[in-house]
Amino acid sequence: MVYPEFVPQTFRFSPRPNNAHLIHWREWKEEAFQQAQKEDKPVYLSLSAVWCHWCHVFDETTLSDPHVIETLNRDFICIRVDADKNPHIQGRYLAGGWPTSAFLTPRGDIIVAGTYMYPEDFRSLANRVSEHYRHKKGELYARMAHYKIERGIERERRRLPREGLTEEIPREVFNSIKKSFDPIHGGFGTEPKFPQPEVIEFLIKESLFNPPVGETNVLDGLEMAQKSLDGMMKGELWDAVEKGFFRYCTKANWTVPHYEKMLEGNAGLLKDYLLGYQATGNESYRVIAEGILHYTGTHLYAPDGGFYGSQDADEEYYRLDAQERGKAIPPAVDECIYTNWNGQIISQYLLAHQSLGYKSAPGGLEKATKTLNFLKERAYKKGHGMRHYTVIEEGGKATLDKANDRRLKPAATEVVGEGGSTTPNKGLGGLLADQVYTMEALLTAYQTTAKREYLQWATDLIDYTITALGDRTGGGFFDVSEELASIEGLSSREKPFLENSAAARALIRLFYLTGQERYKKEALNALRAFLDTYQDYSLQAATFALAVREYLTYPIRIFIVGRESDADTLALHQEALKIPSSARVSPHGEGIEAALAWKIVGVLDPATDPLKIGQLTFPQQESAVAYICREGTCSPPLADPADIRKFLIGK
Repeated sequence: MVYPEFVPQTFRFSPRPNNAHLIHWREWKEEAFQQAQKEDKPVYLSLSAVWCHWCHVFDETTLSDPHVIETLNRDFICIRVDADKNPHIQGRYLAGGWPTSAFLTPRGDIIVAGTYMYPEDFRSLANRVSEHYRHKKGELYARMAHYKIERGIERERRRLPREGLTEEIPREVFNSIKKSFDPIHGGFGTEPKFPQPEVIEFLIKESLFNPPVGETNVLDGLEMAQKSLDGMMKGELWDAVEKGFFRYCTKANWTVPHYEKMLEGNAGLLKDYLLGYQATGNESYRVIAEGILHYTGTHLYAPDGGFYGSQDADEEYYRLDAQERGKAIPPAVDECIYTNWNGQIISQYLLAHQSLGYKSAPGGLEKATKTLNFLKERAYKKGHGMRHYTVIEEGGKATLDKANDRRLKPAATEVVGEGGSTTPNKGLGGLLADQVYTMEALLTAYQTTAKREYLQWATDLIDYTITALGDRTGGGFFDVSEELASIEGLSSREKPFLENSAAARALIRLFYLTGQERYKKEALNALRAFLDTYQDYSLQAATFALAVREYLTYPIRIFIVGRESDADTLALHQEALKIPSSARVSPHGEGIEAALAWKIVGVLDPATDPLKIGQLTFPQQESAVAYICREGTCSPPLADPADIRKFLIGK
């Protein structure tokens, strides 16, 4: 493919023949908008994704149409954005799905936006936008100014003091979810049907926090979760040959899927099936979880650590049986390692190790820790947080994408990575999602391995997030740092609901691991920032509701006091990690249910760690012991691993 001189070769188009590259594309940079202002032209923004089937079709049809190409090159400044590499742009401009076509003013305000359009419809809309901009520019800017004023007033209103958190919030979200539940096929809503992994996690855990009493005719959260898990794994959403889940189904009965496979989606569903297995003992859920581990570990795992982002949709390929597929070329894989999605899959690989052990999840712990090491080497700088993605070049070499340079420190040319290697200080940095999901992975890694380096790294990320992304006035966290917003010419910083909810959960966990009250206060402020709006999010409020529940409920905390390298310490630690999975064979007493829903595990080495966590002080014993704590009280020292389970289930 021959690119015009002004089209950077880093843009990714459909792998099939097309002429979309003949459009005069520019990258999302302030210079593009300055050029639009200089030429007094509106901006055409194409928001695409490498895994997206209809994005490829759009490249091959509408954006290859000679009249469309002529119109765009003559009347617009054209910007192309890769959605996965630029989630902060996607969050502001996505219009219902991929591909998104957004027509903007030279200042970046939306004139009109939509998703897939046929060539004739696109040409008509583009001509009307161009005509309207030329002749009614004043009206357009006046309307947008009025909207910005109203939005500013609303933001100021949300800075006012709010009421506190109550248990009514998760109950209210639960009832809202129940109204969307499909009792016939499972899942939520009608069609198209998306998996909704955050909703299923909330339902499972809420059923354990508040098991139903007496009302046997009312579906509880676990029943809705089971119906959904069963429907997805028995339908066409699940790839029975190569394993793993497709992105979504177009029919309510989980048939006619869109065949993209996303790392993010499979990470969320891995968590759901592991939690479902822990809560019910259903062996089918374990088999599906193992299948996701197999797919992601075989098809998306990079040799040097890290997981690739997605695998393309190819309907013809996925209709082949196992024998036929062995002869066919599989769909392409996006060999970018996205930090936020890797954080999510790391967390679930570690959960799989805790739940299933080495036999059912072979190599899972090694892949998770190797990926953390990869991210530390390639995407992390102490005090400056995580960068968003790393590109794997031919030959397996990992590099940052130089064409999408977002320098956190523009004057710097290189830094020494945490592992000692020298790497360019380039890459998209300062995104909330990357910090949050890496934090979650690190806190889970610390609880799983007892290596304090993971806790220290998580603490550094949280402190960076509070400093660079926190809203000191209104609470919560912005999606991008002020520095990145300035570099990219973003007029405002947004507060993404899901990532703020996830950040609150991470902060609550860190509070219970360290005893530092400031983390719990930050979590409260993040949650309070959405008290006026969470009801507007319907299903998407599930993570928020779970964060509120965890804020209001004391976890069961199991602290092992002993030298990290001692066999007795290791045995107690391993038993503490296994406690949730014992729910499938033990009576569901209060302790076991609480452990499954909300558990914290920490190892305190008297040689290196303080033996005081908040108000709790643990005396040093001659040998390793475990303490099980709830609220402000703890068990006697437990030296035998079996005593941990006995204490929790009361027998």
